[in-house]
Amino acid sequence: MPSQTSCLRYWDLSSQIRLADAIALWCNVDPAQLASLGFDTQCMSAKRAALVTALREGRLEYEDLGIVTARGQVFKGAPLDELVAKDRLLIDKASLRRWFEQLPFEDRPAFLFDEARQAVLPDGSDAAETNSLKAIAIMAHLLAASAGKYRAGERPNAEAIGQAVNDAAKQFFGDDVRGYASFHKKLGAALRTFNQELPQRLRDS
Repeated sequence: MPSQTSCLRYWDLSSQIRLADAIALWCNVDPAQLASLGFDTQCMSAKRAALVTALREGRLEYEDLGIVTARGQVFKGAPLDELVAKDRLLIDKASLRRWFEQLPFEDRPAFLFDEARQAVLPDGSDAAETNSLKAIAIMAHLLAASAGKYRAGERPNAEAIGQAVNDAAKQFFGDDVRGYASFHKKLGAALRTFNQELPQRLRDS
């Protein structure tokens, strides 16, 4: 079973969090365990009161999950205390982080402040993949401009750069390196995407 520390990376994928989950993680308790055991402490009660106060005073941003009416519409706009009591709100994690940063004492819960975890999240879209390929191509152009051996005419030499990446990977990580041997193919695809996306005025120059 994954540890709570390893599970924090999955909490990173969400931009919002339920009040009870935030309190549990703030206390380094697995939210699932908290719900199943009905576990509570004086510290948790105090932290809950602090967060609710921040919500009431408008210092935390949140989303009203609403309720579905008999006609299938979603009703929103219930009083904050009702949303809290019925667990129908999601706290914006960016505003929660800002709130922690403004506390008069040092308190940086890992689920918001562990900088060792990946901060840049994938969006899963075609645009993200396209931009990633273009970034690789731009780096290849920069490398080719700085060293002639990585250039074929006026263009980056995907084969030479791919071989250099593979050799460097072995130096850093040893011979058992997967994926790097065919990096020149990835780079070739990146350069094709780059050329396709390049504005016509730059292609003609």
